[in-house]
Amino acid sequence: MSESLQARGTPDRRSFVRGGIAAAAVATGAAMMPGRAAAANADTLPNLYPNWNALLFQSIQDDENKHVDGIRAIITQLGGTPRPSPTFKNLLQPTLVAFGTVSKALENTGVGAYLGAAPIILQPSILAAAASIATIEARHAGYLNVLFNLDTTTNVFGQAQEFERALTIQEVVDSASPFVAGLNGGPALTFSTTKSRANDIAILNFALALEYLERDFYNLNVPKYYPV
Repeated sequence: MSESLQARGTPDRRSFVRGGIAAAAVATGAAMMPGRAAAANADTLPNLYPNWNALLFQSIQDDENKHVDGIRAIITQLGGTPRPSPTFKNLLQPTLVAFGTVSKALENTGVGAYLGAAPIILQPSILAAAASIATIEARHAGYLNVLFNLDTTTNVFGQAQEFERALTIQEVVDSASPFVAGLNGGPALTFSTTKSRANDIAILNFALALEYLERDFYNLNVPKYYPV
C-alpha cells in the first residue's frame, strides 16, 4: 500500500465488521444491524420527533467540521504542522440505512480512539481539548446506537459496556482503512507510546485524520439524505 496506512502489521478488518459495517457493505449498501434492530432491507430510520434525525445529523455534521478546525488550530498553536486531509474512498452511501450504519461505526471508533490516546498525552491542556471532543463523539455515538435499537453504551465491537473500551492504534487504523485511499503526503497513522510534546502533536494529527474522515463523510451524505 502506498503511503503506508498501517501502524503495524497487516490490517485485520474483522474489528470493523463486528462494529456493524464491512468493506462489502460499503460497496453494496447492505446494512448490518445486529441484535434488536429493524430489518436491513427497510431503508428507513426511526424518528423520535418529526424531522428529528435531520436536525441531529446536521448538528453532527457541523460538530465534525468544527472538530477539524479546532484540532488544526491547536496543532498550529503548538508550533506543529496540521496534516493534509487523506484521500478518501467509499464515503458516499447508497442508502439511508447504510449511511446511518457507517455513522454509528465511525462515531464509536472515534470514542475508542480518543480514549486510547488519552493516557499518552503529556500536556494537560491538550488532554482537556481531546476530552472535550471525545465526549461529543460519545454523545453522537449514543444517539446513533439508540437509532439502531442498541444500548447507548454499545461500542464499535457491538458490546454494551459499563466502562468504555479503549482502542489500540491498530484497531483504529483497521476501522478507518476501508475509507482511506492514501495519506496525501501526510504522516503515517500512528504515534509513539512515550509521552512528549512532539508526540502530543503526533496524537493530534492522528485524531485529525479521523476528524477529516468524519467531516468529509457527513459533508457528502447529510445533504443527500437530509437536505436543508
